[in-house]
Amino acid sequence: MKTIILATVAAAFVATPALAQPEGNFGRAKVSYDEQSDSYCFRETPAGSMVPRTECRTKAEWAEAGLTISRKSSMQLAQR
Repeated sequence: MKTIILATVAAAFVATPALAQPEGNFGRAKVSYDEQSDSYCFRETPAGSMVPRTECRTKAEWAEAGLTISRKSSMQLAQR
C-alpha cells in the first residue's frame, strides 16, 4: 500500500513540470509574472499575520532593489 501511495506522489511530481506556469516560489513567497504589465509579483504572508502582502515591480525595479530575476520559458521548465 505504501508503494502505491509513493508511486502516485512521484507520478504527480513528474507530471507537474509539463503544466508549468510563469510562477514559482522564493523562500516562503509565491512569485508570479504578469505579462500584460511586464511585472513580477511576490506574494507572501508575513509570520504572525493572516493577511498576504503582494509587491509587484518590473524586472528593472527589482534589479535596483538588489534582486536579479532570470525567467525561463515553459519549455525549459518542462525539461528540468
